[in-house]
Amino acid sequence: MRDAIIADLSTKVPAPLATELVEAYEQLVAKHRGGDLEAALTKAGRFVEHTFRLIEHIRTGTAPVEIKQVATTIRAIENDTTLPDPLRILIPRAAYGMIYDLRSKRNAVHVKETDPTAIDVALTVAAAGWITAELLRLYHKSDEKAVADAMLALTRGTIPMVESINGEVFVGRTVPAKFEMLLLLAHAKPKGINRTALGNAAKCSQPSVSTALKALGLERMVHLGADQSYYITSNGEQTLGQWLNSGGL
Repeated sequence: MRDAIIADLSTKVPAPLATELVEAYEQLVAKHRGGDLEAALTKAGRFVEHTFRLIEHIRTGTAPVEIKQVATTIRAIENDTTLPDPLRILIPRAAYGMIYDLRSKRNAVHVKETDPTAIDVALTVAAAGWITAELLRLYHKSDEKAVADAMLALTRGTIPMVESINGEVFVGRTVPAKFEMLLLLAHAKPKGINRTALGNAAKCSQPSVSTALKALGLERMVHLGADQSYYITSNGEQTLGQWLNSGGL
């Protein structure tokens, strides 16, 4: 999916610029999934900068090396009525209000001293996914179904502990096989995963994979579809959520 998104965006902007945006998004998601929330906010700032560099290239034909004053850049973009409204208004406001401003102004004392970083990062990841999906919607050459699938993947919630390196998806922590299966299936949603792919992705033993899938099926936490792929059910999502909220132990 990564290469396809870069290829689509490269129909409108230079490939290096598209690559920098997608890599910034990937790094943000990776830091969020790994639990490094402060680093995730830093990556969120980089994502915003690359977003505005990309828009400026579309608007002027040249991408600045850096965005020195975000508010000034936004005003220039919003005043350019030659741009489509998503590029002129929706994306800049989402980038500023849901990512940049949130990241910059979290310096007050919070009620009951509750640290808001986790919910802040979750919002920035969601906003970055939406921005990337909207850019893909505007500037793509791929098959419409493939683009729709990519947009859905970008805008779904990110699943903690699940990592992707060189296109290989896996759970980056040692967890019980039952929850390793649920994490992988939740990450794949709305698509399913067949038994062979689950076995390849899982770090636990193959007998453990089979035992876990059988037990999850009996508990109605996974569903084996007619296509011979496994899907997480609403019951499985609820159980996984409760486990994650308890600390994932």
